Amino acid sequence: MTQYEILLATDGSDCGRKAEIAAMKITKSYNIRMAAIYVAVAKKDSQREELVSHGEEVLERVVEMGGDMGIDVHKILVGVSMQRFSKMGARAEIISQSILEAARMYKVHTIVMGSEGETEINPELGSVAQAVVRKARCTVLVAR
Repeated sequence: MTQYEILLATDGSDCGRKAEIAAMKITKSYNIRMAAIYVAVAKKDSQREELVSHGEEVLERVVEMGGDMGIDVHKILVGVSMQRFSKMGARAEIISQSILEAARMYKVHTIVMGSEGETEINPELGSVAQAVVRKARCTVLVAR
């Protein structure tokens, strides 16, 4: 399996876009390999399909931006149905676990992600970013 030094976790939000730029600049500066992950989590399959479609668009935009900078970006798209998860914070837990699992699988050196996602209201560190920072076994760069 290919190793990626940078794993960009993005949801296409404003903070996600800042993370995308940071990941691209690091990847270009050090001439290293990069992957981008989008995790689509929804309670209904139809909602998940819509989020997967959005994720494909976000990742394709990241790949194009990378191509413009001479960077080959590997896409990772994860779709999860949480019909069986009812506890509070389950969505953030699933997303963070998916990011961490990809980081382990691809032996990532640094995870780059935004500080808050598209559903976060609190200006503090978002729940997904908090979970990744707490549990990651690698470096985590959080873009604000």
